[in-house]
This record gives sequence, structure tokens and C-alpha cells, in this order.
Amino acid sequence: MLVFSLVGCGGGATNTTSNVDATNEDQEEEKAEFGKKWGFIDWKGHVIVEPKYQNAKSFSDGLAAVKREGMWGFIDSTGNEVIEPKFFNVGSYVDGIVPFRNNAGKWGYMDRETKPIIEPKFDDARNFSEGFAAVKVADKWGFIDRRGGFIAEPKFIDVKNFSEGLAPVLSLTDDKGNKWGFIDTIGRLAIAHKYDSATVFTEGASEVHWNGKFGWIDRNDFFQERPGTDLASAYSEGLALVETAGKWGFMNKDKEMVIEPKYTRAEKFSEGRALVKIGNMIGFIDKKGRTIIKPRYIEAQSFSDGIAAICVAENAEESDESGESSSDE
Repeated sequence: MLVFSLVGCGGGATNTTSNVDATNEDQEEEKAEFGKKWGFIDWKGHVIVEPKYQNAKSFSDGLAAVKREGMWGFIDSTGNEVIEPKFFNVGSYVDGIVPFRNNAGKWGYMDRETKPIIEPKFDDARNFSEGFAAVKVADKWGFIDRRGGFIAEPKFIDVKNFSEGLAPVLSLTDDKGNKWGFIDTIGRLAIAHKYDSATVFTEGASEVHWNGKFGWIDRNDFFQERPGTDLASAYSEGLALVETAGKWGFMNKDKEMVIEPKYTRAEKFSEGRALVKIGNMIGFIDKKGRTIIKPRYIEAQSFSDGIAAICVAENAEESDESGESSSDE
């Protein structure tokens, strides 16, 4: 049986960090990581990589970034360290390319043999998505292609990744302050800057906040107000994550609440599982709301490639017992 202390894990879900002051951020990250260790479980909750790392990120392209002795490297799904931990920070591999940070605090991109293919010159960088990556130059964001050429010059206050051919971008408008819009894959403004918040498109919709109302827009910028909830995500695997009175649940596309709001934290469904917080611990549920993996982790990440990163306290006792459960929550 695993016995866990109620201590938060730091930084595992973050792909990259700002480099305004990389040294200070590294120090803060190390403080947050103290006394915790990350490992990995499979779809049924069986531990496949024992918790032993300072930090970890989700699997992507068959590899997961892990932090050991202050440096980042990569493991495969069997736990083998296929890239030695020697990098100051990294993102996640997508189509064989990953962002990395050098000792001067600059970000570039390398291949699976760790050969730089885009030299470190950016102040921040994110994972590639649909062939493009968000990069920061000074205090502005833009997008590059796989050769490192800009398809959208660094002029945005903030951006999110491309999804379904569009990327949310935040700009200062003449009369409405900072507003979100969307650009297409050649950098043209496809949806005007008018939203107070916007998510990436998934399953044909983006969750937006507009004129004091929450709802969804489609690619044609048609707005559909969402009734009866306070906050929500875009749909993932047919369900949207919604918040009501401080609790999270899930709504289907017919606007029916199929999993009642009862969780203090939840993430979107990924590979048929959703991360939820029950009490002070993290577990996973299925689309019927059944607890599939018992809440036993002090932090975790959503499933990717059939594997989830999990965080436990440094003094956790370990065994081969699975976290699987078939009971309803």
C-alpha cells in the first residue's frame, strides 16, 4: 500500500518556463519540488516507473521529460533513461522535436538525438503543435515553423497553441483593452480580437468569455451562450468540464450534466480518463463518473500515450498494489 503525505507537488504540468530570470525561477521550482517525487502509472493504475524523480512531464512521442539532480532528460515507457538528464529545462517531444533551454537562459529546439535544429535564441518557447511553435522574443510572442522561420512575428501579449488550424492570440485593441482573437496557419487574423478569454479549439469549438457571457464559438465565430454554469472548458472526448459553485463536473453536447459537479479540481478527459481531486488527493474517473483509479496522489497529470505522471511524498511507502477501483465515487 502507498501511504502519502498531504504535500503539493510543484511544476510537473508545466511544459516550459519564462526566462526573464531563469536562475530565480529554477530556485523557486526546486523549492516547490522539495520532499516530493514523480513516477508513472498505466491506464489501470499500476506503477510502471517508480516515483523517484524531482519532476516529470507527460509522455509524448513515446518519451517523457524527467528531472534528476537538477537537470532534465527523457525516459521511455519502460523507464529507461534514453536521453541523459543534462538540460536546464525542456518541453515535450512532438513529431521528433522538443524545446530546450541552455545555460544562458535561451530556448531552442533539438531532435531525438539532441542535435539542435533551431539554435537557442528565444526568451521562451513552447511545444510544437500542428507544425508550429509559439516563441517569445523580449516580451512578445509569435509563431515559427519547423525550420525556425516566423509565420507570425512576435507582436502578441500572449498566445496559445495551434489546434484545428487556429491559435488564440492576445493583443491590445484600440478601444477595448487586451482581447483574444485567433490567427490561422499563415498568420492572418481569422477571428477578431474581442474576447476576454478563449481556449484552443477542440472538437470544433472554443470556450470564450464575451460581453459578460460564457459560451462557445465555432470556426465561423458563431457564439452560443452556455446556460447554468460559471466556468467551462471546450469539449474533449464529447464532454466539457464545467464549474458550478466552486465544484467541477462534466456536461455533454446536449448541455446535460452527465457527471455532477462535486470535485474541487478536475481536468478534461484524455484517453477515457479524467483527473479529479477528491478530498485532498488526486485520482481518475471514467465517463460514467466511476472512480477508476483511487485518489491517492498529491499531484498528477492527465493520461497521454496510456501513461500518467503521478507525484507522491518523499517518504511514501511503496508496493505493487494497483490504484485501480471499480466502485462509484
